[in-house]
Amino acid sequence: MKKWFFSDNGEVTGPFGLKESNELISKNPDLYAWHPSYTHWVPVSCINEFDTTISPPPPPIDLPTDLIGDMIGEEKELLTTLDRIDKTIKITSDSLYEIDAELDEYSQITHNLTEEVKVVVKSIEEQYASLQKNLANVIKTDY
Repeated sequence: MKKWFFSDNGEVTGPFGLKESNELISKNPDLYAWHPSYTHWVPVSCINEFDTTISPPPPPIDLPTDLIGDMIGEEKELLTTLDRIDKTIKITSDSLYEIDAELDEYSQITHNLTEEVKVVVKSIEEQYASLQKNLANVIKTDY
């Protein structure tokens, strides 16, 4: 016959047989039990050998109607705010897309202008080099 030990807030009692154990548990279902085959204390409600009945907790009290109304009002405000935020995000996203498209266009224009400036600068450098050559020739012929 198994002998059980019980702990009630650190106070150990026992050993008890199964019948005595069930009587003790019926008076205090919050006990922990231990048997030499166990490695640690276990709540009596987790041990199948005991006749324990777990009574369901009492249902929660009804919420006051005015509190429910307040919560519904807050929920509606939050939904309105979230809708406004969603619209703002969409408008911002659309604006950013348009700005990105404009930046691509301006980038292409800038690139084209840079290439045109390079061609003009090269032409000016060639003309300058040619003028220096002509000037050098004029100077040689005068001396």
